[in-house]
Amino acid sequence: MFAQRPTVAEIDLAALLHNYQELERCAGCSVIPVIKADAYGHGALPVARFLARRAAVPEFAVATVAEARQLKEGGIEEPVLILGALYEDDLESVVAGGIIPVLWELESAVRLSEAAVEARVRVPVHIKIDTGMGRAGVPAGEARNLVAAIGRLPGLEVNGILSHLAVADGEMPWEKRYTEKQARLFSRVCDELEGEERGDRLCRHLANSAGIVRYDFNGCNRARAGIALYGSWPDDGLRGKIDLKPVMTVKTGIVLLKKLSPGQSVSYGCTYTAREEILVGLLPIGYADGLNRRLSGRGEVLVRGRRAPIIGRVCMDWIMIEVTDIPGVAVGDEVVILGSQGNECISAEELAATLDTISYEIFCNWSPRVPRLHLEPETGMEGG
Repeated sequence: MFAQRPTVAEIDLAALLHNYQELERCAGCSVIPVIKADAYGHGALPVARFLARRAAVPEFAVATVAEARQLKEGGIEEPVLILGALYEDDLESVVAGGIIPVLWELESAVRLSEAAVEARVRVPVHIKIDTGMGRAGVPAGEARNLVAAIGRLPGLEVNGILSHLAVADGEMPWEKRYTEKQARLFSRVCDELEGEERGDRLCRHLANSAGIVRYDFNGCNRARAGIALYGSWPDDGLRGKIDLKPVMTVKTGIVLLKKLSPGQSVSYGCTYTAREEILVGLLPIGYADGLNRRLSGRGEVLVRGRRAPIIGRVCMDWIMIEVTDIPGVAVGDEVVILGSQGNECISAEELAATLDTISYEIFCNWSPRVPRLHLEPETGMEGG
């Protein structure tokens, strides 16, 4: 019998640091770790604390002010960049200090300026330029005027400019042309600001994970790393161009072994019926933990270094696997859902391909019910 529920996600902090250092080397400039969405499911506060101790992190990036507050309340001293929108209820937290909002229109800047003046502080801000993502950002042709207008507002200081690449993860000729067009637009805006003696003081960042590996954006003094930081390639074509190590391993264990006779079915809907006698292992993990229900009858796990198929429907709290041909299988055996065991590996990319999605979603979907165990490099102790 297990002492406790064996379903956990182990976070290898040594691999995380390795990836960060590789991305810094590849970028040729300071790298901003993107730790939004709870560090892509890896645990934002433990990840931030570790990188703050072990790497020269210029700032962290998250999506919301609420995510930034979690970091600040957890003792993170580095500035935290907000990549998402600024809302009325966020102003108090921003003017309290240590949080850098990203702006792309004047109305939010005016409200932030009023709050900064009232609090008698000066708030640094970054301006986002839309160079082709078609999402948030001021159009490139209007950027100079917006930067000037925001720069005149009391209580605010424009100290950064950024944009977001749309197809840097692709290697088709049109994708490369599109990315290069975005880079030219961004460079033009930076040049215009330099002509006004502003650009040389600005933090300039354009590259995401794919951009860091695939392109060289001259003139940028920052890059933003998200998915590659966690050991996943944003595009398969980037394998071999940078040495990344998987950071997350999701594990559980066999809590029951039972035989099914020919004609017996298993799980809801009786979607799987044994044709011969088989041995079934019961695992305490299900879709409430983030294991996608579409893996029913399609997914595999690792037991004793071998692959075992998921049979029947994935339940809220359980899955069943067939282990008939695995020698020595026993209750208490460790089972790997995501990660390596022996010479076998089930990667986030493999799971994503099975589910017709991307590795980002595989990482982010593990629920809080799955404890994150953060493994320190020196001691192997679990913390955070």
